[in-house]
Order: sequence, then structure tokens, then C-alpha cells
Amino acid sequence: MDSLWTVRTREQFRQDFPQWLINVRNPVELLMLQPSYIISQVFCIVGALLCLGHALYRRGRWPFLWLGSVLSGMLIEGSLYFSPYGETIWFSPTVIDLFGQRIPIFIFFVYPFFYYQAFWAVSKLRLKCRWSEHIAVGMLVVLFNMPFDMISIKFLHWTLHETEPMLNERIYSVPWTLLLFFAITTFTFSYFFHNLRTWMDHSTHNRWASGPIRTELVVSVGAASLSLSVGSALFLGINYSLHTILGIPHSIVVAGVFISPNIYGPYTERIHCGTLSTLPGTGDSSQSPTLRVAWETSTDGQLLQ
Repeated sequence: MDSLWTVRTREQFRQDFPQWLINVRNPVELLMLQPSYIISQVFCIVGALLCLGHALYRRGRWPFLWLGSVLSGMLIEGSLYFSPYGETIWFSPTVIDLFGQRIPIFIFFVYPFFYYQAFWAVSKLRLKCRWSEHIAVGMLVVLFNMPFDMISIKFLHWTLHETEPMLNERIYSVPWTLLLFFAITTFTFSYFFHNLRTWMDHSTHNRWASGPIRTELVVSVGAASLSLSVGSALFLGINYSLHTILGIPHSIVVAGVFISPNIYGPYTERIHCGTLSTLPGTGDSSQSPTLRVAWETSTDGQLLQ
């Protein structure tokens, strides 16, 4: 398995390009060598496809959420492994590997598998404050991702080299900074996925009703792109200021970031987001609960803007 930055002649590149671009192995042989890895891959791929089926069944913006999460995964993994500083993680061989056997194709299915479930679960909470919704999505993705990383690292599905200082501090073999990175990037993805559509299309108040296809495609691509850039900037800002400058351990930084929404979340929701105490135009807070729920929610159980 050569590095992405190995120097090759033009003739060598032309000869190796097909196998460098996509490399296929015998699944039976890999199953005999590392059965848990094959099971994990099948689990993620089938789960992502089930989420896609559910999205197509529900319609609305859910298929575009699935698409945006796939694009987000491709950008995150691509930016990591194409970077000269990305030599800190190595995957075990899989059935289909891309780009010099560095990126397994199944990893792109992990993101819609985790993202979609997190968005769907949070949508059922009917949170009145959108900031709470974005934070909840990020925290749920971390809850899904942490046991997945724990098992994968334990069974050597991939190896995280300790040459990178940010990966030294770990909890059950999972780097603290990795959990923080995924929480922040998912938080920003949720923020841009909802707000980009609001900024571009004011014709609908239902957050999960599909708008024009062109708008939804732009939102999916924009949310995936901006979540990586803005999320990385937030991650580096938090990590650099608290760990590098102040010397606070990564574990304390990440724990503080995760705990702070639980402390200030209710206060923020009450002060900045308010509560729906009366129906619009009535001034009466004693309306029937049935009427209140009918007004507060749309047909798919989502709060209206």
C-alpha cells in the first residue's frame, strides 16, 4: 500500500492507474482473515441503503439529506486522505478500495447511516429552538460513532498512528479530538442544511417539505462543503485556543464542549427561542391541546418555522 504522494513516472502511472483508482479483492478471502470487518462493512452499507429507502418513501427533503450526508462523507474522507498530513490512519484491506488502496468505499456509507438516523430522531423531539436541534444532531452522531470507532479500532479495522499529537489522548482507544470534530462538523451540517434553504427559498414554512430541485441540490452541496470548512475552523479554534495556548487536556476540552449545551441549553431555549404559549392571533393560552399540536406541527411531525 503506497502513499498517495509516492513519486511515479508517467509510464508507471499509466500502468498502475486502473488498480490505483479502484482495487477489488476476494470477499471470501477477506472474510476468512477478518470476519468482523466484513460484518461491519455489510452492516453500514445495508443500513445506509435502508435509510435511503426510508428517505425515498418519506420524500420531501429526506432524500436530499441522504445525498448531502454522502457528499459530506466524501469531502471529509477525501480531505483527510489526500492531505500530505493524512498519514495517521490506515484501513485494513476491504473488498473495494479507492485511490491506492487508501479509502475503502464502504466508509462513504457510514455518514448517511449515522446522519440520517440522527436527523430523524431529533425531528421527532419537536424542539422549539433550532440551535438545540443542531446541537442534538451533533451529539447523536457522536453517540452512534463512538462505539463504532471503539470496535473498529479494537479489531484493527483501521489503525490510528500516534505520530499525530492530537490523537494521543483517547477514551477506549477513540481520540477525544475525533469525537469533537464529528460533533462540530455535524452541527454545522445541520445548521447549513436548514438555513441555506431558508435563505434561498421563502415560499414554504415546512422545514421538511421539498422545494425546487435546483435549490435542494445547491443546499445539499453547500451544506456538505460549508460544514467541512466552517466546522474545521470551529474545531481548530476551540482546540488551539484551549489546548495549545492554555494547555488544557483534550479530554477536558471535549468534555466541556459536550457538557456545556446541557447546562446552557434550557436557558438559551427559554431566553432566545421563547415558548409557544399562545396561538397566533388569539392571545389565548388555553386552547385545546389537539388544536395546539395541529398548529405547531406539520404533516410529518415537524415544527413549523
